[in-house]
Amino acid sequence: MTLGWRDALIGVTAYLLFMVFGAPAAKVLPRVQPEGVRIVGVEGSLWSGQAALVSVAPVQLNRLHWQFRPLALLVGELGFALEADWLGRPVQADVGRSFFGEPRVSDVRGRIAAADLLRMLRVPQQVGLAGELDFDISDVEWPEETGYPALQGNVTWSPARIVTPVQLELGKAQLETWIEDDGITRGKLVTEGGTLLVEADVELNPGGAYRLDARLQQKGDMPPAVGDFLSSFAEYRNGTYRLEWSDSI
Repeated sequence: MTLGWRDALIGVTAYLLFMVFGAPAAKVLPRVQPEGVRIVGVEGSLWSGQAALVSVAPVQLNRLHWQFRPLALLVGELGFALEADWLGRPVQADVGRSFFGEPRVSDVRGRIAAADLLRMLRVPQQVGLAGELDFDISDVEWPEETGYPALQGNVTWSPARIVTPVQLELGKAQLETWIEDDGITRGKLVTEGGTLLVEADVELNPGGAYRLDARLQQKGDMPPAVGDFLSSFAEYRNGTYRLEWSDSI
């Protein structure tokens, strides 16, 4: 039995991949890691390995483990499955880079405390949240220059609670986002089961500027302090508060 040129090519390619991805990650990663990325405690190979810490401001991952995904080669991409701890909770994602150099991050899934997210984003301490954030981000697009990425996916906040500067139960909040052509994240936020029913349009651009256009409708009894607080910055008309808020992270 003789081998054809295609069989030989497949064999050579498999051998080269084995040689490259079997190389010690601790020797290879320092030569190829992007600027602004800090990696500490690397073990294993490029095919399967781990790092004690990976920092890409403002995100810091601990106990990161990666696994090469050879099937991604069929779509012209070098792909890896990642698992790590973020803010003390497990998170997982798929990352890759096409043969033409385009990076990709997708299927980012995990859970964090709402209060931890505020601390990571350095939101002023006079704003306090409680509850858990479950996120399932199907696609992440990074800006051509430095800045915040655009996100497409879903985030569920439950139980959704504001604890500072007033205490307010929002029940369950659902945020759905999508990516516009200009790299801006736009989304729709709705709540159910709380003292206020909220419908809001949100926007985040790569520079960190964000905008919130919200409509808040009272449902049931609401503490007078909450009404006084909302009236201080939101317009009230026909039973609905209208809030337009813009700032930068």
